[in-house]
Amino acid sequence: MDFDNIKNPSSSIGWDFIVLMSRQGKIRLAEFFSSYTESDKRRILRDIAADVLPRAPKMCNIIEKGEYKFVYRRYASLYFVVGVPSEGTNELIVLEQIHLFVEALDGYFN
Repeated sequence: MDFDNIKNPSSSIGWDFIVLMSRQGKIRLAEFFSSYTESDKRRILRDIAADVLPRAPKMCNIIEKGEYKFVYRRYASLYFVVGVPSEGTNELIVLEQIHLFVEALDGYFN
């Protein structure tokens, strides 16, 4: 694969950002693959904390918010939240990508 021709890294995986957040709301990792201003980043992180943390475990793992969707999964005490565009993204594939990412981290650190 020729990585030099990729202009936008998020176009290859479909993610605009990924956030790892504890159940208490502390940000453990926030990586943005598209350009956002600092105020937009703070707003996104605030929206994630307000929308994802209070949800019951049996509720849907997809939240539509403005021009993007939050697709999240909880593992132990961490929420893995991925932001994807509202249009043209298969959320079930994103959930599988999150699971594969967690398995890769688990294999690396264990």
